[in-house]
Amino acid sequence: MRAVNKMFIYMVKQITQEMMMLMLAAAPILAGVFFRVGIPFLEKNVLSRFGMEQMLAPYYEIFGWLLAMLTGMLFAFVGGLVVLGEIDDNLAKYIMVTPAGMKGYLCSRIIIPALISGGVTLVLVPLFSLTPINIAKLIVMVISTMFSGIVTALLVVAISSNKVEGMAVGKLSGLFGVTFFVPLAINGTIKYAFCLFPMFWIGEWSISGGWGKLVMAAIEFFIWIYAMFLRFRKKME
Repeated sequence: MRAVNKMFIYMVKQITQEMMMLMLAAAPILAGVFFRVGIPFLEKNVLSRFGMEQMLAPYYEIFGWLLAMLTGMLFAFVGGLVVLGEIDDNLAKYIMVTPAGMKGYLCSRIIIPALISGGVTLVLVPLFSLTPINIAKLIVMVISTMFSGIVTALLVVAISSNKVEGMAVGKLSGLFGVTFFVPLAINGTIKYAFCLFPMFWIGEWSISGGWGKLVMAAIEFFIWIYAMFLRFRKKME
């Protein structure tokens, strides 16, 4: 564990030396401030002039989910970009032959940032939420978006061959989290076309509850993470 901690600290030093990564890490806070202050201001001072003062109010809870997803994905995504940078510099393979190994390496670059994102989400969502959030929903929000961030980061490092590709894949993998909104926007059996994405089941749960949906999401998160890990391992052989 000490080796993993050292690798994580080294990654933090890398991040502090690159402004783009610092901005990615700060983005959830900026988004939270905008949601908490900007959305009510927009509704009261702009939309009200067009007779649409309450247009956004029914969707206030969605902004909490957006903030949670943004936090989970960006923190892990930053770690994924660090991995791609080290692959570009031919450092990753040398780091992975240390006692920590590949699992320790990915833990320091992706898992630990994802766990930190969970803690940050636990603070930011209640702080900036436009509606009260109960403990059960907050816990599901934190855990699901944390795992969604892990999948996003693993997609980036498993599929991309360099940092530039990683940025493009990162934007596309953001669609992974967007499947949460499918049950909210689409009715009927057609929505189940997205049932292979775990965030789809989290969206279903947010509407009608049910532990079975959370179990489905957990199983699919495990499958996605394991599949992306195997792909990354094969890539690094």
